[in-house]
Amino acid sequence: MIKLFSLKQQKKDEESAGGNRTGAGGKKASAAQLRIQKDINELNLPKTCEINFPDDDDLLNFRLIISPDEGFYKGGKFVFSFKVGQGYPHDPPKVKCETMVYHPNIDLEGNVCLNILRERGSDMNPFVSSLT
Repeated sequence: MIKLFSLKQQKKDEESAGGNRTGAGGKKASAAQLRIQKDINELNLPKTCEINFPDDDDLLNFRLIISPDEGFYKGGKFVFSFKVGQGYPHDPPKVKCETMVYHPNIDLEGNVCLNILRERGSDMNPFVSSLT
Protein backbone atom coordinates (compact mmCIF):
# COMPACT_ATOMS: atom_id res chain seq x y z
CA MET A 1 0.00 0.00 0.00
CA ILE A 2 2.76 2.43 0.91
CA LYS A 3 4.65 1.60 -2.29
CA LEU A 4 1.53 2.37 -4.39
CA PHE A 5 1.11 5.72 -2.62
CA SER A 6 4.74 6.67 -3.24
CA LEU A 7 4.41 5.80 -6.95
CA LYS A 8 1.35 8.03 -7.25
CA GLN A 9 3.19 10.86 -5.51
CA GLN A 10 6.23 10.38 -7.76
CA LYS A 11 4.00 10.55 -10.87
CA LYS A 12 2.37 13.76 -9.57
CA ASP A 13 5.78 15.30 -8.95
CA GLU A 14 6.96 14.41 -12.47
CA GLU A 15 3.83 15.93 -14.02
CA SER A 16 4.16 19.16 -12.06
CA ALA A 17 7.84 19.37 -13.06
CA GLY A 18 6.97 19.64 -16.75
CA GLY A 19 4.85 16.91 -18.24
CA ASN A 20 1.81 17.92 -20.33
CA ARG A 21 1.41 21.30 -18.67
CA THR A 22 1.12 24.81 -19.94
CA GLY A 23 3.05 27.69 -18.43
CA ALA A 24 0.23 29.60 -16.74
CA GLY A 25 -1.41 28.24 -13.63
CA GLY A 26 -0.14 24.68 -14.09
CA LYS A 27 -3.22 23.58 -16.02
CA LYS A 28 -3.02 20.55 -18.26
CA ALA A 29 -2.77 21.35 -21.95
CA SER A 30 -5.85 20.37 -23.93
CA ALA A 31 -5.69 18.33 -27.12
CA ALA A 32 -6.47 21.49 -29.11
CA GLN A 33 -3.60 23.37 -27.45
CA LEU A 34 -1.15 20.57 -28.15
CA ARG A 35 -2.27 20.31 -31.78
CA ILE A 36 -2.17 24.06 -32.45
CA GLN A 37 1.31 24.22 -30.91
CA LYS A 38 2.45 21.46 -33.28
CA ASP A 39 0.79 23.14 -36.28
CA ILE A 40 2.26 26.56 -35.49
CA ASN A 41 5.74 25.07 -35.05
CA GLU A 42 5.45 23.42 -38.47
CA LEU A 43 4.00 26.53 -40.12
CA ASN A 44 6.32 28.05 -42.74
CA LEU A 45 5.05 31.59 -43.18
CA PRO A 46 6.30 33.66 -46.11
CA LYS A 47 8.19 36.87 -45.35
CA THR A 48 5.02 38.83 -46.06
CA CYS A 49 3.23 37.26 -43.07
CA GLU A 50 3.71 37.75 -39.36
CA ILE A 51 2.03 35.91 -36.50
CA ASN A 52 1.34 37.76 -33.25
CA PHE A 53 0.25 36.27 -29.90
CA PRO A 54 -1.24 38.93 -27.59
CA ASP A 55 -0.92 36.44 -24.69
CA ASP A 56 2.11 34.15 -24.97
CA ASP A 57 0.37 31.51 -22.82
CA ASP A 58 -2.73 31.41 -25.04
CA LEU A 59 -1.92 29.77 -28.37
CA LEU A 60 -5.61 29.43 -29.27
CA ASN A 61 -6.04 33.17 -29.91
CA PHE A 62 -3.66 34.97 -32.22
CA ARG A 63 -3.42 37.51 -35.02
CA LEU A 64 -1.96 37.06 -38.48
CA ILE A 65 -0.70 40.15 -40.30
CA ILE A 66 -0.36 39.86 -44.08
CA SER A 67 1.52 42.53 -46.04
CA PRO A 68 1.52 41.48 -49.72
CA ASP A 69 4.51 42.60 -51.79
CA GLU A 70 2.87 42.01 -55.17
CA GLY A 71 -0.54 41.86 -56.83
CA PHE A 72 -3.71 43.89 -56.34
CA TYR A 73 -3.26 44.09 -52.55
CA LYS A 74 0.42 45.16 -52.72
CA GLY A 75 1.33 47.69 -50.04
CA GLY A 76 -1.66 46.80 -47.88
CA LYS A 77 -1.59 45.49 -44.34
CA PHE A 78 -4.33 43.01 -43.49
CA VAL A 79 -4.92 41.80 -39.95
CA PHE A 80 -6.78 38.56 -39.25
CA SER A 81 -7.77 37.35 -35.78
CA PHE A 82 -7.92 33.60 -35.16
CA LYS A 83 -9.92 31.99 -32.38
CA VAL A 84 -9.25 28.28 -32.22
CA GLY A 85 -11.84 26.26 -30.32
CA GLN A 86 -11.37 23.22 -28.10
CA GLY A 87 -12.65 21.03 -30.97
CA TYR A 88 -9.61 21.83 -33.13
CA PRO A 89 -8.59 20.27 -35.54
CA HIS A 90 -12.04 18.76 -36.13
CA ASP A 91 -13.68 22.19 -35.95
CA PRO A 92 -12.21 25.03 -38.02
CA PRO A 93 -10.92 28.15 -36.28
CA LYS A 94 -13.04 31.30 -36.31
CA VAL A 95 -11.25 33.80 -38.52
CA LYS A 96 -12.14 37.46 -38.75
CA CYS A 97 -10.51 40.07 -40.95
CA GLU A 98 -10.01 43.18 -38.82
CA THR A 99 -9.03 45.28 -41.84
CA MET A 100 -11.78 46.63 -44.09
CA VAL A 101 -11.08 45.03 -47.47
CA TYR A 102 -12.95 43.84 -50.53
CA HIS A 103 -12.29 40.15 -51.09
CA PRO A 104 -14.72 37.53 -52.43
CA ASN A 105 -14.16 35.32 -49.37
CA ILE A 106 -14.64 38.08 -46.76
CA ASP A 107 -18.04 39.58 -45.94
CA LEU A 108 -18.74 43.17 -44.84
CA GLU A 109 -18.31 42.33 -41.14
CA GLY A 110 -14.90 40.75 -41.77
CA ASN A 111 -16.03 37.15 -41.45
CA VAL A 112 -14.02 34.79 -43.62
CA CYS A 113 -16.10 32.40 -45.73
CA LEU A 114 -16.11 29.02 -44.01
CA ASN A 115 -16.02 27.11 -47.32
CA ILE A 116 -12.39 28.07 -47.81
CA LEU A 117 -11.56 26.81 -44.30
CA ARG A 118 -13.34 23.49 -44.83
CA GLU A 119 -11.52 22.89 -48.10
CA ARG A 120 -8.15 23.52 -46.49
CA GLY A 121 -8.76 21.50 -43.33
CA SER A 122 -6.56 22.35 -40.37
CA ASP A 123 -3.54 23.30 -42.48
CA MET A 124 -3.55 27.12 -42.36
CA ASN A 125 -0.57 27.70 -44.67
CA PRO A 126 -2.53 27.28 -47.96
CA PHE A 127 -5.27 29.45 -46.45
CA VAL A 128 -2.75 32.22 -45.88
CA SER A 129 -1.30 31.93 -49.38
CA SER A 130 -4.77 32.10 -50.96
CA LEU A 131 -5.29 35.54 -49.39
CA THR A 132 -1.99 36.99 -50.56
